Order: sequence, then C-alpha cells, then structure tokens
Amino acid sequence: MSTAVLILLLAVVGGATYLFRYSMIGIFANRNLPAWLRKLCRYIAPASFAALTANALFVHGDKVALSLDAPKPWAALIAVIVAWRTGNVCATIGVGMAALYLLKLFF
Repeated sequence: MSTAVLILLLAVVGGATYLFRYSMIGIFANRNLPAWLRKLCRYIAPASFAALTANALFVHGDKVALSLDAPKPWAALIAVIVAWRTGNVCATIGVGMAALYLLKLFF
C-alpha cells in the first residue's frame, strides 16, 4: 500500500468516525432523552472502564488467564478496596500503582 493511499484511507476513516460521532451529538444536543435511555447512559463509562481493566488484568497474549499468581489482580483488588472505602479517584490510582510496583517485587 502506497503512502498516498494510506493517508487517504486514514483521512476517510477519520472523517467517517468524526461524522458518526458528531451526528449523535447533533441529533441529541437539543432534545431530552427518554428516562430509560438516560438511566442506561449512566453505565457507559463504568462498563467501558471495566472492559478495559478486565482485558488488562486477565488477557495475556491471546488467552484468558484467570490466575492469581500475578501482581496485577492483587493490585486491582487493593485499588478496589481503596476506591470503595475512600471514594477518592486520586487515592485509588496512587495506591493501586504503588501496590502494583510493590507486588512486582514479590512475584
């Protein structure tokens, strides 16, 4: 694939993505969403974060590994406990990162 074709392809795909996302904003910007859809929208960010986190924790290469012999699941558990007890995002991230680096020394 030549460089010009690649740049054109990236521009077309980027433009299509922009138009798709902007169309949702443009359609719903001045309208009230139904109550059931507003309730569902509350769960988009947590579900996306959970999917990204689960992938980082339990997928190694091309296989799902649900083992607890790695530091990442334990650090995530510590971070979940901090988030539950404090409700502070910065504390959760800080303690989770510190736990991960300390647990890497033991595993």
